[in-house]
Amino acid sequence: MHNDAPMYLCELVCPYQPTRTLRSANNYMLEVNRTRSKAGDCSFAVTAASLWNNLPTVIKTCDNLTSFKRLLKTHFCRTFRKANYKLIYSVFMM
Repeated sequence: MHNDAPMYLCELVCPYQPTRTLRSANNYMLEVNRTRSKAGDCSFAVTAASLWNNLPTVIKTCDNLTSFKRLLKTHFCRTFRKANYKLIYSVFMM
């Protein structure tokens, strides 16, 4: 998003441009390509765009690589912890 990635990766993802003016138009979203197969759904372009779009805006708008890494690590640790709590809860409550 900030032109820091190698060109070969930048060519695989493109910014989302809605057909109409929307309030969400400037949320630093990426276009998620439609695929016709499960293998296509697992491709880098689809997976990277989906993961990026699910990040909080504060992470996507970070202008410093060090801050971006710190915020991203914190976000993933919290997300992983919540997922583990749900899994553990579902196992013990069955």
